[in-house]
Amino acid sequence: MATLQVTGTVTDAGGLRTPFTGTIVTQSAPVITSVVVSPQSAPTGTLRTITINATDVDGGPLTYTCFVEGVAATATAQPNVFTFVA
Repeated sequence: MATLQVTGTVTDAGGLRTPFTGTIVTQSAPVITSVVVSPQSAPTGTLRTITINATDVDGGPLTYTCFVEGVAATATAQPNVFTFVA
């Protein structure tokens, strides 16, 4: 997230001035609404699916990555869904 500081002054015809300050947020971080692992409990060697649900409050596209114990999970055709065997 980046912010910009805004400052200025408003002056009336009589020369009275009022300063102002503010902040503009130029971009917000994505919001993760859920991370679902399915199945959560299964024997070793089971293929599992991780689904990450998130939104970008600024309306932009999201890019997802997913790691299990430091190893990249396998991407699927859906950008927010990954698989791994554990």
